[in-house]
Amino acid sequence: METAINLEQPEAWGERYVSGADWARLQSVLDLVRREHHQTELSPERREEIRDRVLERVEKLEARRQRWRMLVARASIVFFAGVMLTVLLVRRVLRD
Repeated sequence: METAINLEQPEAWGERYVSGADWARLQSVLDLVRREHHQTELSPERREEIRDRVLERVEKLEARRQRWRMLVARASIVFFAGVMLTVLLVRRVLRD
């Protein structure tokens, strides 16, 4: 990720918004953030480890979701069968 941003001088922002001292403080904070970003950047091994853990979690969540979908589908079939049996029994009773 690139964090280097070329900021314009304070005149471009207008002197009434940013004074020279404020601009210097802002620049020093931005430089500090850039240095820390480069120092704390993740190694390729660490990135791969994080990626593997995330993918494992996604797979677990997908498996759980699939189980719930199957449960709902089975419950719907049982409910539909119950309604159909009830309708058939009521029809038979009313016919007789």
